[in-house]
Amino acid sequence: MDKNRITVYIAGQELRLAADDSEEYIRRIAGYVNDKVDEVQGQYPNLSTANCLILAALNLSDELHKLQEDYDALDSRISELRDMPRQSSPVKRPFETMTSATVK
Repeated sequence: MDKNRITVYIAGQELRLAADDSEEYIRRIAGYVNDKVDEVQGQYPNLSTANCLILAALNLSDELHKLQEDYDALDSRISELRDMPRQSSPVKRPFETMTSATVK
């Protein structure tokens, strides 16, 4: 498979990338990283670009790890639910059993 060659800009720096993913996807990811760098630069305008990049990378890593923890918890819960014995009859809601003859 031919690699897509894409030029993106992050923190004002030109980066030439070769990727298996689509150009649209790579641009979206680069834009996301650039937004995170801009966010850090907005909070700490006196930091060097290199330090802003490091802080943005730490923020992205934190975001990734928290999402991974959430994913693992959901995956575990799904496994628990799959392992639960199935009930022979569906759970009824309190008002489902009432008929018009029983309502006064």
